[in-house]
Amino acid sequence: MSSAAVEKKRVIVLGASPKRNRFSNKAVRCYQELGYEVVPVHPAADEVEGLPVVAKLADAPRAQLLLSYVRPELLLPIVSAAADIGVRRIFLNPGADSDELAEKIRALGIEPLRHCAIVAAGRSPSEFPDE
Repeated sequence: MSSAAVEKKRVIVLGASPKRNRFSNKAVRCYQELGYEVVPVHPAADEVEGLPVVAKLADAPRAQLLLSYVRPELLLPIVSAAADIGVRRIFLNPGADSDELAEKIRALGIEPLRHCAIVAAGRSPSEFPDE
């Protein structure tokens, strides 16, 4: 498989939590079930759903899709790192969205998607149990 093909099936989950009741954790499980290679990013977690965690967005492998579960003020100063690793679309999930952030993302040539990444994948967060 080419590196471009791998990038298309890899998703970065920014703010991924080991707590199963968090939407970021449900997104990890959802996209795993959809066949994506999931890369959780969190500064303090070691593992999410059995996957090793990357501490910083800038250290994540190349991917075309990013799901953000962090407050806009946390993503604003690091969003350029997404462009540096090849991200083309960013889901700004509920609670992670702002007009200022969406504008900055557009300015980087990245498409902001302003809705729930789980629902956009045709699934429901309720399909992923809290325990």
